[in-house]
Amino acid sequence: MLEVTFNLLLNLYKFPTHLAIDPVKDNEFGIIFGDTLILPFTFIVFVYYARQSPPWRTSLLFALLSIIQEWIYLRLGYMKYLHWNLAYSAAFYVAGFRLGAYLAPRIATYNPPVPYRIRLICFSHTIIMWAGALFASPLLEMFQFRPGVFNDHMADCRFTDLLSGDVLSVLCTIFIPRTPNRFKPLAFTVIACIGISFALYAYFKGWLIYHNWNHFFMVLRYIVPLALIMLYDRWELSMERAK
Repeated sequence: MLEVTFNLLLNLYKFPTHLAIDPVKDNEFGIIFGDTLILPFTFIVFVYYARQSPPWRTSLLFALLSIIQEWIYLRLGYMKYLHWNLAYSAAFYVAGFRLGAYLAPRIATYNPPVPYRIRLICFSHTIIMWAGALFASPLLEMFQFRPGVFNDHMADCRFTDLLSGDVLSVLCTIFIPRTPNRFKPLAFTVIACIGISFALYAYFKGWLIYHNWNHFFMVLRYIVPLALIMLYDRWELSMERAK
């Protein structure tokens, strides 16, 4: 949501990746590469080194490397500042990596004091977000949300898809941990039906446009991610029992 807010909604910076003729799609490809490839892999490497190293030393080293990387992107034309500068990015890098250094030993050993609800909402957001990023604009362009909240059609689509998905993630986080195991499939089904109902309502209101899509696929778009979240919840439960 931060990337969508800063990039699409506030227009603070853009990613001209030169992968598409349409600048809107070109920028969205940059967001997808950054959020799903560059940042996650960077964090994996960071956790590996930060789990046993002095927190500030590792944090500042990776922040410095990220600042240099962003400067290179700027020089090569793969990133463009509109209402942003490198100092803002540097502050986010230092704060983000310092928080990551605090969490690194807990993530590496999988014995964290990080509450299960936080782990659940992170997993739920990622799974639900990926489904929208893959099938909606700009990758496969099979459907598109257009409620008319923003003039930028890409911002309109991504913000609506992410916001509706995060509502489902929050519902999972609130209700699943307190639901008895035998009723969890029913709880996940109800949450999936809420997502499906929103999509159908948006479609008949003209806020959702199908290109190479239909209602059956839209039902699967919510059922499959919720099924994966249910499997994750069962895995977490089995890990707790094994301790």
